[in-house]
Amino acid sequence: MNSMRALFGLAPIKWLKVRETSFFALILLACWRWTGVNMIYYLSGLKSISPDLYESDQIDGANGWQQFRYISVPLLKPTVIYVLTISIYGGLAMFTESYMLWAGNNSPKSIGLTIVGYLYRMGWERNRMGYASAVGLALLAVAMIINLIQLRITGVLGKERD
Repeated sequence: MNSMRALFGLAPIKWLKVRETSFFALILLACWRWTGVNMIYYLSGLKSISPDLYESDQIDGANGWQQFRYISVPLLKPTVIYVLTISIYGGLAMFTESYMLWAGNNSPKSIGLTIVGYLYRMGWERNRMGYASAVGLALLAVAMIINLIQLRITGVLGKERD
């Protein structure tokens, strides 16, 4: 990025030393890491939709947007719910990206410290396993609550079964 900035005559930035830019670098790395696997999930979800549905919809006069809206999106709902669920968990459990960017669990002023990094610091680096276990259980509770809310919003939970 600093090479690109130099092409425009801008000064280099210490990306991992400033809170705003380091957070951006962490988010960018996490997106880069997970985009490929999420793409595979969506592609497999699209492949599972029968081409006959699109063909019959086209015969009925639907255009591409209508096929996307009325066939692809509703039939991809299980895939979307799965990707949301694992992405929420993956975001809360993020450790590798931070550990890799700062070559350990010690970023300047703890700007790259994630909740799992904090758990690691308390449990392994400071030998406070009981406290780290409590942090882990709190993380589990938060992840479960967020995922239950997400499942409720998407209609998976709370629907009456036939």
